Amino acid sequence: MRKTRLAASAVALLPALLLAAACSSNSADADGHSKGTAPASAAARAPLTKAQLTSALVTTTDVPGYTVQVSQTDATDSTDDSTLTADEPACQPLADITSSKPKIHRMAFVGAAFAKTPVGQATPAQIDQMLVASHAPGDAQKVIDSVKTALGSCTSFNAIDNTGTKTPFAITKAAGVATGDASASYVMTDTADKKTGAALVTVVKSGDTITAYLSVKSAGGAGQLPLAVAVKQNDKLKAAQAK
Repeated sequence: MRKTRLAASAVALLPALLLAAACSSNSADADGHSKGTAPASAAARAPLTKAQLTSALVTTTDVPGYTVQVSQTDATDSTDDSTLTADEPACQPLADITSSKPKIHRMAFVGAAFAKTPVGQATPAQIDQMLVASHAPGDAQKVIDSVKTALGSCTSFNAIDNTGTKTPFAITKAAGVATGDASASYVMTDTADKKTGAALVTVVKSGDTITAYLSVKSAGGAGQLPLAVAVKQNDKLKAAQAK
């Protein structure tokens, strides 16, 4: 499956996607650590590095029937418009999930796209993207808590990217998933393009890591997160942090 075929439909949906954040070259240094952040306490387990996160990513072998492609994190062409600012402060945690510069810093991150291998058809019915990030001790809990709090009051906001482009989004709370230490899900709908401009965003906490999934149908509209993939990803992250 070609990378362009796997990602093309998803890239057209939202102005700043999970993989745009993963491709931002100025969010982390060569080792995957955020610049300007203090090192973890010697008494605490160090956050997973970019290399460790990459090793912990699910692979096509881990999830039979799916094709998984790791994003190219050295790309810089999406850096300028990958930051999202919500015009409603209460909604910022939701915008931060798909922003390259969230309020709660990512210590290291990797991204991938995956889709169920199509049988007898040219393209898969759904495309998923994922951003896996490690955090300083306690920060992953802050991320999931902030998302849940935002979902209690945020129903819509305008997202403004670095170019000043404004996109109106409606937010609908969705059911969490049965994996990870905690999870939260919501549908972001571009109200200027209600027919196709929607995606399911699922946030899963696994120890001191956060995995954010974005699920879209190839034909447009929000998809459903493949639970088997999320469960396997959680298992691999927990194993990596236990070493």
